[in-house]
Amino acid sequence: MPKPVKLVLVTAEHHPQHKLWLDLLERLVEKTRLKKEIKIEDYVYLIEHGDTDEYGMAWLPQLLVELNDGSVKLLISRLPLNKSLQPDIDEAERQVLRKLAELGLNVES
Repeated sequence: MPKPVKLVLVTAEHHPQHKLWLDLLERLVEKTRLKKEIKIEDYVYLIEHGDTDEYGMAWLPQLLVELNDGSVKLLISRLPLNKSLQPDIDEAERQVLRKLAELGLNVES
């Protein structure tokens, strides 16, 4: 079974949630010890590997993981919202860690 080797954040510096996504990436790197890569506005990468709309267009930001067999899996493409309808980074982290565990990465909390 392929194993996760690198987290890839595709983002845009002008995006209103850019800093939240960077924070999420740093938290995940600290917990998982995976390598990280930040791609700026790489829509081709996202169209090939990420979430797209009904017209095949991708949006930013999105977080993906590259596996040791060269494949890429989407981890999260939208931040979950809390009861106040604000981005919930803690819940986003939990969702991503669950997906990484499904891919065989053992993460100690």
